[in-house]
Amino acid sequence: MSARPDRPRAPAPDARTTGRARRPQGRRGDTRPIAGDYQAQALGAGFVVQRFWHTLKFRLIERVCPPRPGTRVLDVGCGSGVIANYLAQRARFVDAVDGNPSAIDFARANAAGDNMAFHLALIDEMPFENDSFDQIYCLEMIEHIHEHQVRALMSRLHALLTDGGELLVTTPNYASPWPVIEWCMDLLHLSPRLKGDQHVSRWTPRRLRAIGREASLVERKVGRFCGTAPFVSVLSWSLALSVDGLETRIANPLGNLVYGVWGKGGATN
Repeated sequence: MSARPDRPRAPAPDARTTGRARRPQGRRGDTRPIAGDYQAQALGAGFVVQRFWHTLKFRLIERVCPPRPGTRVLDVGCGSGVIANYLAQRARFVDAVDGNPSAIDFARANAAGDNMAFHLALIDEMPFENDSFDQIYCLEMIEHIHEHQVRALMSRLHALLTDGGELLVTTPNYASPWPVIEWCMDLLHLSPRLKGDQHVSRWTPRRLRAIGREASLVERKVGRFCGTAPFVSVLSWSLALSVDGLETRIANPLGNLVYGVWGKGGATN
């Protein structure tokens, strides 16, 4: 009796031809409910360290990328709108975007003026034309999306800027004590879980520089802030301000947040 011939094995599916290629994972909004007034509460009623931490964002804006009169400004990941309200004090008009419906509702109800509009949209669905904004602010948002999404976002922000426009981005600095702070916050349940849940990409000054170059943005400054000063605020707010001034002068070697300022094209308007 002749042996049965081996049945040929079907070739492994080719992701390029099956139409089922694995796509990079993408974040589509918050994985856990975040209170719409979170940033407002953190700034106005949080523990003193948290209040000082959020206050330093305003000090950074004034130092490296202050809003200019007569400009149209975009706040990406606006949360409860505290930064947008601050920018609107000088800008001609502020558009602000967030994917959290509760945050947008809170921001709209607490808008500081009629030169503001809050938009409920994900970052890849922002309803704006190219060359629309003179200044764009994206504060502590990119760590909430995956790296390929950050690349796409930075390219989109480049397109949204007018020639000579400015972009400011801030994010936790993983080449600092920040990972320890993040671990402690998760251990003590001081916020919805950060590592791997809220925070899904990790940035350092070197990596932030690289992502700006990839988006064809012109680097103006990359640096660190928010070092030991917030923790000194437990002892004295005024002392913490002095420590922040000193840390700023020495380039904040322990800065737990990293920032980047980029331009598009030529000089600032």
